[in-house]
Amino acid sequence: MIQCIDLFKIYFDPHSDYKVAALRGLDLFVEKGDLVSIVGPSGAGKTTLIKILSGLEDITGGSVIIDEHHLEKMSQKQLREFRFRYIGLINQNISDNLFSNLSVEKNLIIHKKLFYIPREQARKEIREILKLLNLYHVRNNLVSRISGGEAMRLSLGAALAKNPKFLLLDEPTGQLDTKHTKEVINTIKDINENTGKTIVVVTHDIRFRNIFKHSFIIRDGRLVGVSQDMEKDKLEFMTSSSTNNRAYLDKNNLLRIPDQIKMKTKLYDVVEFDAHPAGSLGLFWNPDIVNREEIYKILNKPVDEAIKESREISYEEIEGIISRKFNFTESGESILQLKGVSKGYHSPAGYNQVIKNINLEIEKGDLVMITGPSGVGKTTLFNCITGLVKADEGEIIINNVSLHDKDEYETSMFRLKNIAYITQHNNLFEPVTVKDNLLVPYLFSKLKYDEEYSLNMVEECQIKHKLEAYPDELSAGEKQRASLSLALTRKTPILIGDEPTANLDSDLARAIIDVLMDVAEKLKTTVIICSHDLSLLRPGMRHIVLEKGGIQSDKRITKKDLKEIIEYFLQVKINDK
Repeated sequence: MIQCIDLFKIYFDPHSDYKVAALRGLDLFVEKGDLVSIVGPSGAGKTTLIKILSGLEDITGGSVIIDEHHLEKMSQKQLREFRFRYIGLINQNISDNLFSNLSVEKNLIIHKKLFYIPREQARKEIREILKLLNLYHVRNNLVSRISGGEAMRLSLGAALAKNPKFLLLDEPTGQLDTKHTKEVINTIKDINENTGKTIVVVTHDIRFRNIFKHSFIIRDGRLVGVSQDMEKDKLEFMTSSSTNNRAYLDKNNLLRIPDQIKMKTKLYDVVEFDAHPAGSLGLFWNPDIVNREEIYKILNKPVDEAIKESREISYEEIEGIISRKFNFTESGESILQLKGVSKGYHSPAGYNQVIKNINLEIEKGDLVMITGPSGVGKTTLFNCITGLVKADEGEIIINNVSLHDKDEYETSMFRLKNIAYITQHNNLFEPVTVKDNLLVPYLFSKLKYDEEYSLNMVEECQIKHKLEAYPDELSAGEKQRASLSLALTRKTPILIGDEPTANLDSDLARAIIDVLMDVAEKLKTTVIICSHDLSLLRPGMRHIVLEKGGIQSDKRITKKDLKEIIEYFLQVKINDK
């Protein structure tokens, strides 16, 4: 059992002398053995809640009770013991979960040793976890040599190796492809059903929508709604980050009207409440739009008429949200060429060929999305293109300049001028504010800083309200948006993003894709991203699928293609009529 009562968490910023409330009187109840999710926009307080539940953050006010343990009354030593014995925690930052200098298998064995499990029993249990999470084939690889998706699955394995009562997962599938996401989802569901573990998952992943008993919706540090599983064949979840039409009245008598209700009823500053004459139904409305008599007429409408008016959402209705066309005109002006590029890594298990004989040409101003299973080589390919690692074979030509014979310094200076690279880990310089981070690249280049353009990009990326904040004060989604605004500010000919929307809710992710399309169309910036979220594809984009270290398919997306992709990715059936 997990219970939060009037929970407050206030952070003090010593740089600005401000106090920031991350949680503001949150109430939450999770029954023993439940599988639930915590959802809400970036910066809503979800990760703060997970840290409090795991005993990593102090509680400012209120109380938290987990399995009869009152966390607000426990010392730091007691919280560490509680976390060690009861909690399996998976952070969204993979580096917080794993030992990068150890192999995959040793990362699991170390947890067994902490509990003095006999060696043979420990190895048997570790093999089962490795097979369960599809990691057995990379068991001898160093963590630093596996993909982001594999590392996240290993993080889940490290948590399971402790055999905890409670599993707390912070964005466990943001970096996984559809196939492995389904495996992780099914694994989490099986663990819950077969072991009775209480599992709390913070997620933006709409592919998760069908497995939870409850989804707790958090906004502005408060619980604003509780929803249940959505029907798999409906597409309503695509139209808003919050699909719940029920509001939650907390112990402070605060009520937040769900966004969809507010939009549909055109509620403004004044809301009038009343009760149905029968005394069994509460009403609220905007008195400037509709009067009380009209409300009662609506309620007295025959049920059959109401049913006729309800209908299934069609593809055309969501087309404006997911199908903005990317307008690309072929010019024949090549900006990037890969000729026979191969790259692999040596490990105790031997040589692992990651990408092999990649031949690729990308024109100036194109928007390319690269997808493929976790571990297929997307990050390795990007690292080769940006010159962060040297290809074993082949040649990479950018803006008619070959990187083949350049040394590390020359490659670094070329990258500074030509490529903005958003990695899976944020690109921010921790000691300075977000605003000052925008200036950092200009300390090394001789380019002039365009403050007006930079602030415009910050606003487009919806991070302007955090300009004076330091990176460690930001949520993962806010760090990602700040990194993107930093990359866009540089105005480089090429922008590369490795999972640039993995920590964002669906509304923000769609907004960021719109920004990237604008930059490619208007500034002729070449944008190359990789993502496991196929719902981010748009007609007109170039879609490259990697598989087994090579290019499986390469095509320009049409509306028909997009419909089929969305149906596959979200496992839904779209009504075409």
